[in-house]
Amino acid sequence: MNKPCDACNFLKNPMPEIQILDTNYWSVGIDRKNHAYLGRAYVTLKVHKPTLGDLSQEEWEDFQSIVKKLEKAYKDAFGADPLNWGCFMNHAFRSEPFNPHVHWHIYPRYKTAQEIDDIKFDDSLYGNFYDNTAERLLSEETVSKIASELRQHLSTS
Repeated sequence: MNKPCDACNFLKNPMPEIQILDTNYWSVGIDRKNHAYLGRAYVTLKVHKPTLGDLSQEEWEDFQSIVKKLEKAYKDAFGADPLNWGCFMNHAFRSEPFNPHVHWHIYPRYKTAQEIDDIKFDDSLYGNFYDNTAERLLSEETVSKIASELRQHLSTS
């Protein structure tokens, strides 16, 4: 018996308020609440594949175009430079049966502090590895504003 896939369940019930980009192969959404790194997001493959080696040429090419669009949009919207990308999938291996689903984590980095809704985002570790335990919970309204700003910049890239 297979363990349910959190990514597949998420893809079946998308949340339009956090989705910023949707392509033939990938769905991009910002984190619903945690923005210790302003604009933290996930790029999730729309079909269930367990490893990067399983991706088709078309999925890789589509991913490459997403990287270019997101890097520009984040820089234009909030001044992020660079975007840290990670394909960790560790949670899928916490208990058996394992059921990984290819997805990427985006951690935008900021040399100078950014502000949205009177909330200051200061990346005190800029130039160093990000703090993967950092947590900053935001209201749905602020998260929606972040997503809207990114969507606006994606529509022009």
